[in-house]
Amino acid sequence: MSPIPLSVIGGFLGAGKTTLLNHLLATAGKRYGVLVNDFGAINVDTALIAARDGDTIALTNGCVCCAMGDDLGAGLERLAGRDPAPEHVIVEASGVSDPWRIAQLALIEPGFSLEPLVVMVDAAAFLGQLTDRWTGDTVARQLGFAELVVLNKADLAGDLAPVRAAVHRLRPEARVIVAAQGVVDPEVLHFVPPPRPTPSRFVADAPAHGFMTQVWRPAGSLDRARLRAALEALPRSVLRLKGFCRLAPDGTSHLLQYAAERWAFTPQAGEPGFVLIGTPEMPDATATAALFGPTEAA
Repeated sequence: MSPIPLSVIGGFLGAGKTTLLNHLLATAGKRYGVLVNDFGAINVDTALIAARDGDTIALTNGCVCCAMGDDLGAGLERLAGRDPAPEHVIVEASGVSDPWRIAQLALIEPGFSLEPLVVMVDAAAFLGQLTDRWTGDTVARQLGFAELVVLNKADLAGDLAPVRAAVHRLRPEARVIVAAQGVVDPEVLHFVPPPRPTPSRFVADAPAHGFMTQVWRPAGSLDRARLRAALEALPRSVLRLKGFCRLAPDGTSHLLQYAAERWAFTPQAGEPGFVLIGTPEMPDATATAALFGPTEAA
């Protein structure tokens, strides 16, 4: 049986990995199998959902989304064992991980062939992230083995020439394309990649990124204007906020995504609660509580 093509999509917090996945799933011309860390943030159009069972969502177009869990190999085996099996598997790396680590594991997994390693870049925030003392090393490391770099959010960026130059300096071998709102032609994900290092089953642990996390669980509905004011007051040390809340006056559930000092609300059902990710300079739980309310440290 022919191996299943497998793509790994990496990129820093808020670069648009999940937005790209949503686009691919909504416009799928093949059966995708998707493994994600942040299962709850997949904003799949409810009209596409055929069934939901625990950590798996089956779509009407034959695609399926699964939570990755702690064992990538087990997740891939679970997808390959579906009937019918996916025609293409996509693994979304977490926003602070090294996607090449995941790609190496995928390279040695029987039954799969690794497609070009994709790294998403927030074109509007990238240069600042690259020079930041807390995020620079992580952002640069994620590009170290990139084979396709997607300059996403180009509609929010100004001159892309400095961004292209910085990417080329870090990874001259990579192809670079420009995108807005994660809209990418699936065909650009397929090409013969440059020569790769030999993978190893003994993949070294990635360096500790040192980022901090907090969990905030709102009690009851939130006032939209007050929540916007709290988001505007967040310091730059808060890199990412994501989760669900109910907004007054009718208590409708919304998905909130915040990154690079920008945010968006999307009506979507989910258990109320936010995860905040930031640098070691991020305000502690007490200070966060002053903005949002009671906070539970993660």
